[in-house]
Amino acid sequence: MDIKFNKVDDLNATIKVSLVKDDYQPNVDKTLKDYRKKAALPGFRPGNVPMNLIKMKYEVPVKAEEINKTLSKGLFDYLKDNNIDYMGEPLPSLTEKPEGNFEKDTDFTFTFDIALAPQFQIAIDNALSIPKYNITVDDKNVDTTFENYKNAAGKNEPAEISEEKSILKGEVFQVDENGEKLAEGLSNTTSMLVSNVKDEKERAKFIGKKVGDKICFDLKQVFPNEAEAKAILNNNMLDFNTVNANFAFSINEILTFVPGELNQEVFDRFFGKDKVHNEEEMRAEIISQYKANYENESDYRLFIDAKAELLKKADFAVPMEFMKRWLLSLEQYKDFDKEKLETSFPSMEEDIKWNLIENHLVKDYKIEITQDDELAEEKEVMKAEFARYGLPLGSISDDMLDSYAKERLAKDEERRRIRPIVINNKLTKIIKEKATLNSKDISYDDFVKLFESEK
Repeated sequence: MDIKFNKVDDLNATIKVSLVKDDYQPNVDKTLKDYRKKAALPGFRPGNVPMNLIKMKYEVPVKAEEINKTLSKGLFDYLKDNNIDYMGEPLPSLTEKPEGNFEKDTDFTFTFDIALAPQFQIAIDNALSIPKYNITVDDKNVDTTFENYKNAAGKNEPAEISEEKSILKGEVFQVDENGEKLAEGLSNTTSMLVSNVKDEKERAKFIGKKVGDKICFDLKQVFPNEAEAKAILNNNMLDFNTVNANFAFSINEILTFVPGELNQEVFDRFFGKDKVHNEEEMRAEIISQYKANYENESDYRLFIDAKAELLKKADFAVPMEFMKRWLLSLEQYKDFDKEKLETSFPSMEEDIKWNLIENHLVKDYKIEITQDDELAEEKEVMKAEFARYGLPLGSISDDMLDSYAKERLAKDEERRRIRPIVINNKLTKIIKEKATLNSKDISYDDFVKLFESEK
């Protein structure tokens, strides 16, 4: 095998690979012998088919396959052994066609185009100046979260008189102008939450009532959303345009929400065993959770701003035409045509540049990703998911969380998703240590607006 490398310019090169019979024929012979052992042709016992018949049937496709295998291995071994920093993957040359015919030739030459990674210098140091947002914890948010925990520990209990937070169970039915139930009217046994009635005047009708009371109301005013009215009546055929909206609700049961008592059992359920012991410590833990979450969000913004500044400093070009060709050859872009790719490429070009910068920084700062790093990040992701679904972290043991995280990371797709997050976190740590951070206090609402203004 003979390989010749030709550097066209700083970003493009060609590689010419020449193969002779000795490069691939031993593997062809071995494969054909294996085929002969298994081949079953009429008139011959398995393993006794004459080799000339095997060659007539299989030699050309086997030869083509072994040449491609030898070519691919030789090409990528050459790139690796010669430390050639390339982008994408080699593509068949647009100007030089392959030389050789699989059916009759023994020598072959293949030429490839490759994209060379640009050479550049970039660093995270005090010349990198970016804002560091310190998000303030709002007392109102703490109060709301405090009440939410109390509510989460509470339950609905039977009550004599209805309140705004009450759930009413009973029958809803259609009535005439005198408030009497229509014999053939719509009706359903159901339940409703008084606070869900948006119209204040209508909502007042349902407050201060007791079991056995009947409340007359206008269906369209109490349930202005037709889907809600259909649900309360369990009738998908309901039509606001034609329905008689005179209805009544007869109360069979009243349940009123009672906030839970904050005791050690509740503290342990929401915050973990013996982490919180009283309301003062509970408030302090809520504030601590807000600060931790805000710090994560602030770090995310820090990374975005640092990335933008580093891209501005990235004074290098990428081999755009080659990268477009390569992208169009990938499975995920099979539905793209050249015009669609041209429209999308500006953002893709930025992503390509950042990938080069990121790889450069990972190498320069000797960033390594261990299994422990991946596991720790997966557990943090899962904690955030549990919190979103209202599942108290105190109810999940460390062993259980560890087991769930390992189960997820057993999937290659999840591991590929987590690794970039770990890299970003490690880069963020370096940014916080080495860059110039301009501290800025900001409310959470104003912090959110930073992202909204960029849409």
